[in-house]
Amino acid sequence: KLMKKLTFRAGSEAAAEDILQEAYYRALKYYGSYTGEIFGKWFSTIVNNSLREYKNKEKNHLYEAPPDDEVYECPNYSKRLLDEVFQLVATKSIDQQDILNLYMRNGYSAVDISRITEHSYPKCHKTISRLRAELEQLYGE
Repeated sequence: KLMKKLTFRAGSEAAAEDILQEAYYRALKYYGSYTGEIFGKWFSTIVNNSLREYKNKEKNHLYEAPPDDEVYECPNYSKRLLDEVFQLVATKSIDQQDILNLYMRNGYSAVDISRITEHSYPKCHKTISRLRAELEQLYGE
C-alpha cells in the first residue's frame, strides 16, 4: 500500500523503493526519538521527509548542511544545572521544545532532527544556535 502511494508521488517504482528504503533506514537510526505515540504518524513524517529530500536531489535543490553542524554531547554537568537547562527549554514554544529535546536528550544534530520531524533544517539549526547563545550568556562557556 505504501509502495503504491510512493510510486505515484515519486514518479517511478524504482524511486519509490529508494525512498522507502531510506525511510526504513532513518526509522531504525532515529528510533530513539520515537515517543510511543502513534507509530504511523511518526513513520509517515520520516517517509515524507525522505520523499522531499529525494525530489530536491532530483532538481539539484538539496540544501547541504554546513560542516560545523555538530552533534551535542552532554558533558558531565551536575543534575542541578541540567535541570535548569531543561526548565529553560520548557519555556520555549512547542516547536522549539521538540527540536531542543531531540538535540539535548538524544544528541541529534539539526540535520538529524529535520529528517525525523516536520521542521526544516534552517529552523532546527537556528533554534539550536539560539539556545547555545542563550546558555553561553547565562553560564559562560
